[in-house]
Amino acid sequence: MTAKIKLRSQLHLMTGFMAGFIFAFVLLLYVYDVNRASPWCTSSSTLPTATTAPLARFEEAPAARILCMVLTCPENVQSLARHVHATWGKRCSRLVFVSSESYEPLGVVQVVDPSGGGYEDLWNKTREGFRHIWQEYGQDFDWYLKADDDTYVIMENMQYLLSAYDPTTPVYLGYKMTRYNVSYMSGGASYVLSRETLHRFMTQAYESEVVCPQPKRMGIEDFYMGICLQNVGVHLVDSAQALGGDDAKHKFMPLDLESYMSDSNATTPDWLRLMSVSEVETGFNCCSNYSVAFHYASPERMYLYEFLLYHLRVFGRREPSEHHTRHHLTATDLMRRFPLEDNSFIKDLQKMSEKPDNF
Repeated sequence: MTAKIKLRSQLHLMTGFMAGFIFAFVLLLYVYDVNRASPWCTSSSTLPTATTAPLARFEEAPAARILCMVLTCPENVQSLARHVHATWGKRCSRLVFVSSESYEPLGVVQVVDPSGGGYEDLWNKTREGFRHIWQEYGQDFDWYLKADDDTYVIMENMQYLLSAYDPTTPVYLGYKMTRYNVSYMSGGASYVLSRETLHRFMTQAYESEVVCPQPKRMGIEDFYMGICLQNVGVHLVDSAQALGGDDAKHKFMPLDLESYMSDSNATTPDWLRLMSVSEVETGFNCCSNYSVAFHYASPERMYLYEFLLYHLRVFGRREPSEHHTRHHLTATDLMRRFPLEDNSFIKDLQKMSEKPDNF
């Protein structure tokens, strides 16, 4: 009987020892895992994979909701649109392709007649694209990006740029240009409308022949959009000046990055220098370190951007943890920095020819 009691005591002691060892081992694993966690990897990341690190962190407020409207056409669905869908488009809050024919696998929506989807119909396609967005989504989003299917957009930098602006104010951001004393944002470089701007465009400009050009072939899409928005009291925000401080470089680029890298003027077309409001620079001074968009992006270049931005790492170089304070511009600040432009001399658009001279 004594031997049984002794054996039972030994078993209890061994069981307690093993349980304590297992508990201590699990506790050590937990502490080690917490201590080695990287600040770049958080459970709240909105990026599609664990290998895509954000270019900037915004801890003070949730990210803006951005709907991306990308103009395409039937012949570009496979050659361009699907590559937008596979790269930067997946970082939009909502991605919508608009065209002259629907294509369900990519969510392409028909907004104009099959015969009206060419380059000469860009203005009609843009107008009807925004009409579709307005009818389907109303004001469900904070910002509405218009881009072409050969544009590459860095959405993290877009978030950073827009963080200073209130979507309930009438603002319109992009690469500012001017022609015939009319300011507008380059369509190829892409531009962004606030929620209030879209509201004004659809409720005050869309159906007005007086303040906004109606559908016509060879309508200059970006030029006409600038007219419409200025005539309903929207502030034009040149992205080169949008952040203030020392960053006064372009962020929406009408050309591909390669064209800016040469120090020779040969890669910069005359029309860009003629119509740009800010100076066009080349080399490493061409563009902001927080550039948002580049035009004329072939599929190969889209994947090159994707790899360089989201996959390539330089061994031995520590990635900086970026903390940016959000500075919202008040209505007074907005009026002071980006005053409304007076285009009263072109109010009667019914007298404007379908295509201005020299376009």
